[in-house]
Amino acid sequence: MEPLYERYRPRNLDEVVGQPKAVRKIRLLAERGLGGHAYWVCGPSGTGKTTLARIIAGFVANPMATVELDAGELHPRRLEEMRATLYLAGMGAPGGRAYIVNEAQGLHTGMIRQLLTALEPIAPRGLWVFTTTKAGQESLGEDHEDAGPLLSRCIRIELETEELAGPFARFARTVAEAEGLNAQPLEEYIRLAERCQCNLRAMLQAVESGEMVGDGT
Repeated sequence: MEPLYERYRPRNLDEVVGQPKAVRKIRLLAERGLGGHAYWVCGPSGTGKTTLARIIAGFVANPMATVELDAGELHPRRLEEMRATLYLAGMGAPGGRAYIVNEAQGLHTGMIRQLLTALEPIAPRGLWVFTTTKAGQESLGEDHEDAGPLLSRCIRIELETEELAGPFARFARTVAEAEGLNAQPLEEYIRLAERCQCNLRAMLQAVESGEMVGDGT
């Protein structure tokens, strides 16, 4: 059975929780077409980076035509294969291809240099999305002199870090109620959000483990 954080992961922009600015920016970009670009999604753990990356990818490619990998899995030969494949039509609608690279702070210098070429140009029906934390983005800039040119080739989407406790608490409580795992008022979910440092994935794992059911329930 899928963990709750996967089962209730937002599938479209309307379902995204706590990130109105990022959602608004993506909607505006989508009006002009998201294909042919690279995107850099940065935010704390559990706030929606991978979710938004998949939603962005979904504007040009279906899941069968989307490749998602960790930065550590990216090597020269694979990058060349991906770059060539990006120009081929994807299976089914909407017909494009997308690549998602998570934990982008793990890119090494040689890989960054090759990405500079791979991202210029990008096939009109394809896109790249990189995800990382704020700390990871800062460390990438400190460790690699080529990080600046890489970031300049990407459209940046910064996720909110403030005022997430309320939206995340309400969402976690809704999930808990749907799963029969709730016996706590909203205030306890706000405390849960604070304990989890507003990491929604960690909150849903706590819900799944029965933390919000209560003793004797």
